[in-house]
Amino acid sequence: MEGLTFSICQVNNSASLNLVATNKGTAMPTCPKCGKPDFFIHEIEDGMCPTCRAQALMTDEQRAEARERSTKEQERLQKIATLPITTEAWVGEAERLGVVASEVVFGMNIFKDLLANLRDLVGGRSGTVQKVLKDAREAAFEELRIQATDLGADMIVAVDIDYHNISTGSAVNMMMVAVSGTAIKQVTEE
Repeated sequence: MEGLTFSICQVNNSASLNLVATNKGTAMPTCPKCGKPDFFIHEIEDGMCPTCRAQALMTDEQRAEARERSTKEQERLQKIATLPITTEAWVGEAERLGVVASEVVFGMNIFKDLLANLRDLVGGRSGTVQKVLKDAREAAFEELRIQATDLGADMIVAVDIDYHNISTGSAVNMMMVAVSGTAIKQVTEE
């Protein structure tokens, strides 16, 4: 039954609604407008999912405001993704906006822990631990960028990265990455 599509001609005296069979043999409703399948059949009104129905009921002014908010959020996310981070302390004249800091703790599950202990016995690099540290560092940088963007910064300077092993007994092994820096706004000469 998986992958079969059924159609219902009327729902609440309105437009058609598609049902898609799942791997358990039950039918999940899909919105004919957006194709989204993640809602319940009782949420259908006017043949649309709740999201499409809400959009259909919006005024032109509300749609314009929603587009503007969406555009601003996309610009913010783009700025966060591209905000420069450097360990340099001096980058020219700048207004210091404040210190930004992030601490990220990643747990080493028992299998990663066993692999790391085995690598410790035979020597060499532990790709498992390196991946956990890299993921933790990238998450910490992301948090720094978010904080600095919220302050209106152009860059984060004087970044310090510290790595710590947190053990609360023989069975628990977690890695912590602490990152801090100074959020700045570069001064433009006019």
